[in-house]
Amino acid sequence: MNIFKVLASGKKSFQEETASAILIWLMNPAMEHGFGYSFISKFIDGISDSLKNRELSDLVKKLKPRLRTGYEKQLTLWFNLEYNAENCFIDIVMGIDDWIIGIENKIYDKSITKDQLCRQYRGLKNKHPEAKIGMVYLVPIEEGEMLDGTEKDLKEFSVGDPDFKALVTWQKNKIDKVSSISEIIEKILSDEGNGIIDPIPEYTRHTLKALNAFISNDFSGYDYERTTSSGGMNPLTEKRLSLEELKMLSKGFVGVNYDVTGLFRMKVSEIKNYKFQYTSQEMANKRNWLEIEEFKKITRWLIEHSIEDIVWSGVFPSELLYRIACGYKQKVFIGIKGGEKALRDMGAEEIVRRKWEISTEKATAQWIDGVLFSEILKEKDVYPPWNLSTTGARVEPASLSFQ
Repeated sequence: MNIFKVLASGKKSFQEETASAILIWLMNPAMEHGFGYSFISKFIDGISDSLKNRELSDLVKKLKPRLRTGYEKQLTLWFNLEYNAENCFIDIVMGIDDWIIGIENKIYDKSITKDQLCRQYRGLKNKHPEAKIGMVYLVPIEEGEMLDGTEKDLKEFSVGDPDFKALVTWQKNKIDKVSSISEIIEKILSDEGNGIIDPIPEYTRHTLKALNAFISNDFSGYDYERTTSSGGMNPLTEKRLSLEELKMLSKGFVGVNYDVTGLFRMKVSEIKNYKFQYTSQEMANKRNWLEIEEFKKITRWLIEHSIEDIVWSGVFPSELLYRIACGYKQKVFIGIKGGEKALRDMGAEEIVRRKWEISTEKATAQWIDGVLFSEILKEKDVYPPWNLSTTGARVEPASLSFQ
């Protein structure tokens, strides 16, 4: 059993506040987990390595258990959740000697708030003018890579010496010199198994394993039965409704396997005749659930080919992005690390395997609009031609499998 997956299977999605409370429990050597300073020292050490910060390296050396007093200066250590810094709340703040380190925790990519880090940093500077300030942006990733929106958010504020700002991810990443919570957990389990650190209680060991699996699975609970199964529904499902029945409703959430991607992969005839799971419960940020108005707009676009007022956001496979780009043209932007040049240098097979973030706003110069994105993929013959005519009718060869 994985208790974290159980908690994430309730009425609401797993909350960032809960993730912050778990993280601060791991950080605090006074808690009953039994591995003392191991987690917090590895956390600070990972940031120190990525920034080449000597002062942080010296701080790591102080994060060790002491049997005797009488040191020239004793280590001071404190932790706070939802810390108020001039009416700006920070998920986690910890004080270590003359350092104040704030951690802005995100476990879902949709929860990023513009200018949040800037305001938090200013709040800490004003509240603790004599302290050295560190800001850590703890974020989820997609397939081991950072989304461009995250990079932009981190770059939009600057810090003065000796302050620092740093990126840490929840899941393992492919980003140079950026540590992750998942790797810290694995290192602690490995060190304990090899006798490098003191033995930890069995319940702590199993908790760490369950937490790491939960993080790797993007903080998701237990899935409901797939549409191909013969029975069973999500316990929160109140009824099964057809598309026509769902059109009559204005509130609630529709169960769609694989979210927007799954809806795109259904044939038009399937969308029209399928009985979708429906609930009036709050399911925002839950996997396999779409807000009903979003669901209706997407299905109208897929069936009637009308350009709906859809705020596209999230990370999707390239085939889905291609279809959206063909329809929404300059109204959407796709975030590709390296921008247009990187996309042109990719082979067709690599493009088919990739996922990118889409937005209705151009976050950085590396984001390219739908027109350019679709043109490059057409030049490379990655996917068959697909577009909408000026009258809204779909123009595509009859043999295409998009529907």
